[in-house]
Amino acid sequence: MDIADLATKLLKKVATSKGKKFAKKGNAPVVEAAQPIRMKNKTDNCYNAGFAMKEIMPADVTAKKYYIAGYRMDHPVTGVNDPLTVRAMWLDCKDGGGIVMVSADIIGLTGYDVKTVRDSLSDFTKETDCKLINISCTHSHASIDTVGYWGRLMPPQSGMDDEYMQLVFDSIKQVCIEAYKNRKEGKLYIGSVRVPEVIGDGRAAVNDKLTRLRFVPTDGSDETWFLNFGAHPNTMGGDCTKVSADYPYYLREAINKVKPVNVLFSVGAIASVNIEDVAEDRVERTKLGGEMLAKAALGIDNDEELDAEMTIVHQPYYAPIENYVLAFMFILKLCHSRAYHCAESSLGLGLLTEMNYIKLGKQKILTLGGEAFAEGVYGGYFDAANSGTGIGPEVNATPLAEIANDPDLILFGVSNDMTGYMVPSNNAVLHPTQAYLSSSRDNLDRNHYHETNGLSVEITHVIAKVFKDIIDRTEK
Repeated sequence: MDIADLATKLLKKVATSKGKKFAKKGNAPVVEAAQPIRMKNKTDNCYNAGFAMKEIMPADVTAKKYYIAGYRMDHPVTGVNDPLTVRAMWLDCKDGGGIVMVSADIIGLTGYDVKTVRDSLSDFTKETDCKLINISCTHSHASIDTVGYWGRLMPPQSGMDDEYMQLVFDSIKQVCIEAYKNRKEGKLYIGSVRVPEVIGDGRAAVNDKLTRLRFVPTDGSDETWFLNFGAHPNTMGGDCTKVSADYPYYLREAINKVKPVNVLFSVGAIASVNIEDVAEDRVERTKLGGEMLAKAALGIDNDEELDAEMTIVHQPYYAPIENYVLAFMFILKLCHSRAYHCAESSLGLGLLTEMNYIKLGKQKILTLGGEAFAEGVYGGYFDAANSGTGIGPEVNATPLAEIANDPDLILFGVSNDMTGYMVPSNNAVLHPTQAYLSSSRDNLDRNHYHETNGLSVEITHVIAKVFKDIIDRTEK
């Protein structure tokens, strides 16, 4: 037995012990089925929308030790390539409140920290009748650690800096308030375009659609676009030590060179999907990838006006934790979590997380805290001959778009939590003796590391069940 096998046993023992301690405290708080909130403009079919933006760069970014997020621990920041920002879009249909959709140039926020931000906005929520504050993270792998995973290795220390976290929290709060104050009347449109040339991936299922929610103010002032695309913002590469918002930065900049637009961005189904290798130099590749997407966004010509009606379902749920490495990080408080006793987990641990269903006119949007594989959302699972396990797709969860009965379902990934990868069951391969600690190779000799960064290999079934419950009580 090697040292990794011993570490596996120790980590699992510690996590199980924590689960037993939670069990003694009693059951986790009951989570009720959230009922849909419906709003509709009955007069002029117009929305109100407002935008705000703030930079979130610490003044001492090179004088103080900060850690680059996304690849490995103990990877300090040495400089800045481009600034990180937070952006917010308020949206309502003039009846019964509205929502705020935030886009933050950070790797992610745990549900614990999202709750901290929402709690700080409690007065705002009451005054504006805000139904949901949705915080989507662009998941840049060259941003500053805001989760805690990527700090000092030995001895382990969280990569989060308290002062920087407060800067991020305060900035999100500020842009939410300002976006509401800046609201204007206008029309909302949805459009999309396929951009397969931007995707550099050989997977069986890839969603190459760039979608654009486009708000056009009645007074002719600057439009606000919320773009969504399913590719990892990791184009700067693992050797990058300079802070960057990755390709979303260049996407926004390229659009604004052509047209003054308020641009927000969220990732879609990004698991195992990267920007095409359009240049050898990583910075140039990142720039070109963003510019290609900008050109595509500017060229969308199939806009459809969305009726001014909104449906919101904010649904907390418990996700069983089987990944004892992530559980150990929670226990060491390297990252923040909302963990409770969960009888469905072999460790006895579950994470209180959430999903949100947002419907704007006919357009359906689902927000998830993790990184989804395209096939888990839009279909196209590996067959038995090509799956990592040799098992067919019959063991997999129903694709989320099929549950929604809508192939145009938009996924906002890495939103309101940081729950890791969601690997389809028939392609989930764990190391035989070091599950969740070490990656493994499948029967086709492909590396499987995603499983080590997810809550469990059955998480897709949990998500599908919760989402089906939402659709059943909202759309039927």
